[in-house]
Amino acid sequence: MCPKMSPAITERQEDILTVIVNEYVRGGVAVSSESVAGKLPVAVSPATVRGEIAELEQAGYIIRPHTSAGGLPSNKAYRFYVEALDENLEPAQELQDAIRGRLRQAHADVDGWTRLAVQLLAQLVRNIAVATPPRAVESRWKYLQLVYLQDFLAMLVIVMEETRLKQQLVLLENPFTQDELTQVSNKLNAHFSGLTRREVVRRTVPLTSFEETVIQSALEIFRTEEESRLADPYVDGLRHMFHSPGQMEFSHARELAELLEDRSLLRSVLSEMPERGGVRVAIGDENKADLLQQSSVVFAQYGIPNEASGVVGIVGPTRMEYANAISHVRCLSELMSELVLEVYGRRN
Repeated sequence: MCPKMSPAITERQEDILTVIVNEYVRGGVAVSSESVAGKLPVAVSPATVRGEIAELEQAGYIIRPHTSAGGLPSNKAYRFYVEALDENLEPAQELQDAIRGRLRQAHADVDGWTRLAVQLLAQLVRNIAVATPPRAVESRWKYLQLVYLQDFLAMLVIVMEETRLKQQLVLLENPFTQDELTQVSNKLNAHFSGLTRREVVRRTVPLTSFEETVIQSALEIFRTEEESRLADPYVDGLRHMFHSPGQMEFSHARELAELLEDRSLLRSVLSEMPERGGVRVAIGDENKADLLQQSSVVFAQYGIPNEASGVVGIVGPTRMEYANAISHVRCLSELMSELVLEVYGRRN
């Protein structure tokens, strides 16, 4: 999460703030002092609560539409609330086991379980869920194949160990048959399979000019992949924004849909994620993207540090159930990390 803040408020004001956030998230209407007084751990009069709320309003934690109205939490209040949550919050063990079982059904298919994780998370938090498939920090050469198209044109197909497949046309100075192209493919695979781009560059192997051309094309594909830290994200749950009256204005929901359709902008948002093990919560204007100024994002990185990682999280209104969101995002990131460890065949 973001760095801890040091609010200069009393313990009773903290209790009042917590009640107001909980009640507003639950009901979506301004919370009256009478309602707050009835839910505090230590009984106090509504008049006392009104005085405390007035001080919280001056400190920027509470917004009141007009003097006689109840209180609404500000983004500052949500930040205080999030920082006060138990950092060890997690879903019930039965639910964790059920999610793990669902994900393991598709664990060999990286894209498959990433899509499934997004669907499950959207259902659990009833907000927009986003996740990227794990991407190796350094792509590794798994298999290369040259496919005959015409006498002077071939298709280079390269598969990386994280199951990413890329294709590129290669112009031929001399005509090649498919058998000749296959021989070149086999030679290059024998020398370079399992290597990263930098390891390929360092390896000394006698190559023909055509083989050098193929290697340079493959290295360029690797370089492009590594420049893009995150794969295109999967998104699910946008319907929840339109089916939850009062949570978010329709116009803002539409703007948010536009943001999610812009994959390059969304990748930019996801690139600000913390290292594995942390959950990042950005509330309202803490988000850099203009279209997220009225939203909150709750994201976590998953995978193997310095080897392969992705991002999973949710995007929703600032009026969200933060405890529920944070615990489920953390849970999904931990379960997805387990699968990455298995797929990549490594153990910490």
